[in-house]
Amino acid sequence: MFQNRLLKSFLDDEKVSELYKSYLKNPTTHTRDTIEKLFQIHVRKIQLLSYFSRVLHFESQRYDKKIRRNNRFNQLILDNDINDGENKFIDLISNESLYGDFELIYSTEYTHLETIFEDKQLYNIVSKLSQKKKHILHSIFVENLTEEEVSKKIGVSKQALNKAKNETFQKIRQDYKKI
Repeated sequence: MFQNRLLKSFLDDEKVSELYKSYLKNPTTHTRDTIEKLFQIHVRKIQLLSYFSRVLHFESQRYDKKIRRNNRFNQLILDNDINDGENKFIDLISNESLYGDFELIYSTEYTHLETIFEDKQLYNIVSKLSQKKKHILHSIFVENLTEEEVSKKIGVSKQALNKAKNETFQKIRQDYKKI
């Protein structure tokens, strides 16, 4: 009947529709003025709804931006010192609680990491590493993932992953010096 969505939504109301039909049968100025006032009210309601919808959209974006900025500036830094200055937050978390059933999940998937090394001594050192450490090395050096990607992949913090990686390098260096 009507192509205009605004008119269509206006005439969806039964009372307005009946009033409009009565106006078409018997046109009077009073009925016409009433329909016009009702239409103006309808248009104003739609304008307000549109305005509130935009305000809600922009406020939600602003709130999201504020939350992301707050999270970026107020990160828990696990390398910060605890009150006495001798310990760090990361020391309070045990390796077992960080990695859980990690050994079970990756028990055979990364055993081929040793085959990448041409140096026999290095091969022997890497073959003695835990599956967790092999997985970290494989992800960083073979799959070329960033520390952040690896930490998300295995479900630990970036600081914990960095600590595990550095411990692995230190162990490899120490074992290589012994040979």
